[in-house]
Amino acid sequence: MSTTGATQPGSVGSVSSDHDGMLRRILELVEKGRSRGRLELVVAIVLSLATLSSTWCGYQSSQWGGEQSSSHMAADTAERKAAESTIVALQRRTQDGLVVLEMWRAMRAGDTASVETIRAHMNVVLRTAFQASIDGGILTNPEAQGPLQRPEYRLEEEAEAAVMREDAKRLKNEASIAGRAAGQYVLLTLMFASVLFFGGIGGTFADRRIRTVLAGIAVLLFLVAASMLVRLPVYGG
Repeated sequence: MSTTGATQPGSVGSVSSDHDGMLRRILELVEKGRSRGRLELVVAIVLSLATLSSTWCGYQSSQWGGEQSSSHMAADTAERKAAESTIVALQRRTQDGLVVLEMWRAMRAGDTASVETIRAHMNVVLRTAFQASIDGGILTNPEAQGPLQRPEYRLEEEAEAAVMREDAKRLKNEASIAGRAAGQYVLLTLMFASVLFFGGIGGTFADRRIRTVLAGIAVLLFLVAASMLVRLPVYGG
């Protein structure tokens, strides 16, 4: 019986089919290798950028934290100086008030010598305010401003206290801003650390789907953190 039309084992057709199957398997392995190589390249780039960003955030956090502490201390110093100046100004007002009372008594009594003596011992600011009060009709008009209420009566200590209080307010606001910036940089440091965690642990799994999911999480976290980072203030010293 003739077997010419059948394919015998070891024939050319069988060998060709085996070669084709082998080539297909090789191409599949190559494609898988290329896919994995691209994924690993993306992850490596993301991890590198996350490492740099995490270091930068740590540096900025420490700088803003130092700025917060410095501003708080400066604000405390300004408030203390304002309190000291306020106390000194209050003491001066009390003393000047006593001098004004003695002046009124001497004037009512017609004691010209005492009036001149008291006037000579008045400080320049009080003397100017006292004369302005007399010119304003204080002797005949009880509703006229007294010397201590006149705009001419300006105490340096009160002006200094006002300036110090404004400085303290400004410094507290700066400390608050620095504190918020430091806190945000700490948060981003943790987010970039999470990127490193998910990106690093993904390479330990053999399952491609798990690696892809973990790499996707790492990339997503990095993009979110990077978008927040570019909006944060940079410490300028």
